[in-house]
Amino acid sequence: MNQIQKTITLILLSLSICTIGFGQAVGSKKKNVNTKPYPLGNPVVKHMYTADASPHVMPDGKVWMVTSVDSDNGGGYETMHSYHTFSSSDMVNWTDHGEVFHVDDIMPEEVENEKWALWAPDMVYRNGQYYLYYPVRILHTDTVRANGGRVTSSYIGVAVSDSPDEKFKVLNPKIEGTKGIDPAIFIDDDGTPYLYWGRHMGAVLKENMQEFATKPVSIELGTDRFMEAPWMNKRNGEYHFSYHTKYDWKVKLTKDNHNDPNRKKSELAYSVSQSPLGPFEYKGTLNHELGVNVNNGPRHPDGDFVSWKLTQSNHGGIVEYHGQEYLFYHTSALSSWRQDEFKGEGTWTQRSVCVDSLNYDTNGNVIPVQQTIECVDPVKVNQPFAIALNTKEAVLEKGVKRVGQKIMVKGEKGMIRFKNVNLGSGYYYFGLQVKGTENAKAEIRLDKPDGKLVGTVVINQHALEENDKVENTLRAAAGKHDIYLIFTNEEKGNMTISDMQFFAGAPAQLNSSSIR
Repeated sequence: MNQIQKTITLILLSLSICTIGFGQAVGSKKKNVNTKPYPLGNPVVKHMYTADASPHVMPDGKVWMVTSVDSDNGGGYETMHSYHTFSSSDMVNWTDHGEVFHVDDIMPEEVENEKWALWAPDMVYRNGQYYLYYPVRILHTDTVRANGGRVTSSYIGVAVSDSPDEKFKVLNPKIEGTKGIDPAIFIDDDGTPYLYWGRHMGAVLKENMQEFATKPVSIELGTDRFMEAPWMNKRNGEYHFSYHTKYDWKVKLTKDNHNDPNRKKSELAYSVSQSPLGPFEYKGTLNHELGVNVNNGPRHPDGDFVSWKLTQSNHGGIVEYHGQEYLFYHTSALSSWRQDEFKGEGTWTQRSVCVDSLNYDTNGNVIPVQQTIECVDPVKVNQPFAIALNTKEAVLEKGVKRVGQKIMVKGEKGMIRFKNVNLGSGYYYFGLQVKGTENAKAEIRLDKPDGKLVGTVVINQHALEENDKVENTLRAAAGKHDIYLIFTNEEKGNMTISDMQFFAGAPAQLNSSSIR
């Protein structure tokens, strides 16, 4: 490439960076001059810019989210360089646990003509460790496409930590078979972990949580509206796949066109299936464009709508917490306040996480989320953190016998029952001690042997590496029930079970003896 070609390339690149802005310049650097306290309940994090929240209930009984971080100095998506984790015991008050991962943790020592960034992450707990799935997004600044567009590459890596408030270390810098952004991790009731990412791709993960056990597949969603930000939520046995839709990002929103019915909307939609990998049926809107139907917020000087309605971005995460589902998304409301006290729309690449309730109609269909300025009501939990199952109270159904304080499962199958266990408003994990096998599982079912499956503890060599304690997540484990534990041992020998307990049923202090 000669000097003239290089100059033309740099000019085209500069033009593309300045003009590709989804309604605003990506490199926008409007100053945050207003230092007054933010006066509204949403967003929930008010001291910094956060986006792309991924919420999960963790073993301490709190809701944790890992978020992207938008720069206070502006600069757009190329300046997204770190992740923070936050926790809450009531869905309203959030503790910032600081930076847990940075782009410097993965970048080569010497990089030329590339801008590396960390985009929307996800985090999950599995058998004693926390796994962080991060998308690496690289802008190649020395190359442009024939149409003047930017050249980028992206893939998914995974890091690991013993605690969600500690630094994560890279486990696998690039999961083979991934290309794209926005990883979302989902663990099904049978214990199978799935990873979703990119342009609606999905695959089963191995038990090591860093490689695929199946070949990635493109998921049929029943619509062509998908753009990015996949998320999986399971409800009443159905799989709800949500995502950010395609929209007219070249059209700057104004007071005159923000309600145009013919304009493609920047919203969250969802599709439903009976299988985690589809095919799915398109169902409709989960979350309208930002600021839609927010009727009691601060009004824009040019119209009867909240200021941040004139920005476009959407990225959802869903969590159920003690009987209520919640949608996490982001808006530019905080940047609108910090820049000019809601007189302008804010910078849409300086986003902040909001939380609102997610509800359903009598047919199980999503009622589009009512966005609020208040946030949600505080959650109050009044029940023990853990429920220990006393082996002396176990009803031995078949294939098992009591040996002191332990239960022995003899041969390939066994089943025990505990009567009238009160799971209250919900317990989110189940654990047990096991010896004598490395290839078994324990299903947790409600009320009868073939009753509702709320979780499965997978017993294998990887799960037992640290100690003999194995555990897994639960879904819809609430109310008073007879609990059936159904054991299957592929090795067909005897295995002993002890220290069975439901836990994470109420918030506990991080690093206490009850936290894994």
